[in-house]
Amino acid sequence: MSNKVVNYFKSLRFTLLIISLLGAMFILGLWIPQESMVSQAMYSQWQQNSPKVVATLKALGFLKIYTSPIMLALWGFFFLNLSLVMWQRLPLIKKRIALSETSIVDPATAPGYSFRTYYHLTEQHDGAALINSLRKHRYTVLGDGGGFYAVKNRLSPIAFGLFHISFFFILLGGLTSVYTRFGGVLEIAEGESFQGELAQYVPTPGLAKIGTPPRVAFTVKSIEPQSQNGTPTGLKVRLVDGRGIDQLADVNRPYKDDNTTFVVDSIGVAPLFVVKDPSGKEIDGAYMKLHVMGGKEDVFSLAGFYFRVHFYPDYYLENGKAATRSQGFNNPVFTIAVERQGKPVASGVVSRSGALSFLGYNLVLQQMPLWVRFSVIKEYGLSVIYAGFALASLAVIWRFLFYRREIVGSIRECDGEQRLVVAGRSEFYKSLAEDEFTALFEKILRSR
Repeated sequence: MSNKVVNYFKSLRFTLLIISLLGAMFILGLWIPQESMVSQAMYSQWQQNSPKVVATLKALGFLKIYTSPIMLALWGFFFLNLSLVMWQRLPLIKKRIALSETSIVDPATAPGYSFRTYYHLTEQHDGAALINSLRKHRYTVLGDGGGFYAVKNRLSPIAFGLFHISFFFILLGGLTSVYTRFGGVLEIAEGESFQGELAQYVPTPGLAKIGTPPRVAFTVKSIEPQSQNGTPTGLKVRLVDGRGIDQLADVNRPYKDDNTTFVVDSIGVAPLFVVKDPSGKEIDGAYMKLHVMGGKEDVFSLAGFYFRVHFYPDYYLENGKAATRSQGFNNPVFTIAVERQGKPVASGVVSRSGALSFLGYNLVLQQMPLWVRFSVIKEYGLSVIYAGFALASLAVIWRFLFYRREIVGSIRECDGEQRLVVAGRSEFYKSLAEDEFTALFEKILRSR
């Protein structure tokens, strides 16, 4: 009974079944919204509209399908199948790369050799010279002129084992990445420091199943938008890391530390607004990280008032309405509407170091630094995944470019003359190999 179970687990039928089920799970993962890929607002709305569906999918683990128990069980069966197949094939690989006198067979009748021919030999040709010539052409040779076996790229079957071993590296790296992955969004303004606090992420991210959040410290020194003819072309962020060393990050060059990648995503403005009372005394103030790029509206509150804000990087009036000529920060201006208890109080335009008066108060724009959004990813295992793909690539190249060729032959007397009878075969490219064998022996015999 146990042998039947083992034989089934290492069978091709079981391999196809597991691959089909894994494929189905991946398709479901593309169709079913995953918690890690949708916003909290969208997830809450979906849960409210379809509570039973969401509850069922959550119970099955399909809202985190790639780490669900079902997916992990399928991966376990897949690699059990792979392990059993490898265990079965390793002795065959070992046998194929071993050299044995039993490989020396009659070239005229040896089965499995697609190339078969003979050559007339002169007195200048002998078995020792033939064997030496084959070795010069990178063949390993057993035997002598009376009967020999020659093989080129004898170790190529090892590539089969390496290719399957690469899957174990990819699995190990993938599991490590999934269970140590930390992902979050960080918004940091010029002059602001990050010390690894979870409270600085927006929103607070979920923790990795294994490992700690990024232990990274840096200060944003400057944010420099790049533009050409008013069109954004880049974004450079200069940092000072926890060791006091200057670092540079941009859209195409993430900042990396502690196995963590900080990818520059977008920018915004973080103005320092201060409210002063009629006597000129400062009664409230704060840096506001506003999400107003691209014409969006944002809201903040100070001193009991609400302020609705629009931002124009390159402000001008078009038919009496505020507009921007470009996305370059050439003439940055805020348009602000003030409300109190839901009623409009005042509105106006505030530029650098400008102010807006309302009900005897003044809203003063004292500074206008920028903020940058980083997508933060920390995970281990990527290097193991890359090593697995590199090993798989090496195995494929080895297998198909340095494929195995075998030749059996003997020098014998026939009708009073010496003949070299040979037969050859290759794992791949049989027609090319036959042309190669023909050219090889013509060259060897012509050189004597």
